[in-house]
Amino acid sequence: MNSEKDGAGANQTQLELKYCERCGGLWLRPVGGGQIYCAGCAGQMLQLPPASKVQETARMPQGPRWGTDDNEDVFHEAEDDADARKGVA
Repeated sequence: MNSEKDGAGANQTQLELKYCERCGGLWLRPVGGGQIYCAGCAGQMLQLPPASKVQETARMPQGPRWGTDDNEDVFHEAEDDADARKGVA
């Protein structure tokens, strides 16, 4: 339908249903609006300090790696000696 024929005029506002990303409540915002919080939560979010822009990545502690430990050669030498005593070639 054409809005001019209905008498609605050019100052008609379109709304979309949106859920609040903090409390989960439903509310209406203008189409294409960038609000993500309802009015109640938006006021509370403004009172919080701004988020840090530096992102830290979680890192696992680094220990000795398989195949790079100095004790590995000693372990293999001990196995070789045990095999030699058993008569395994």
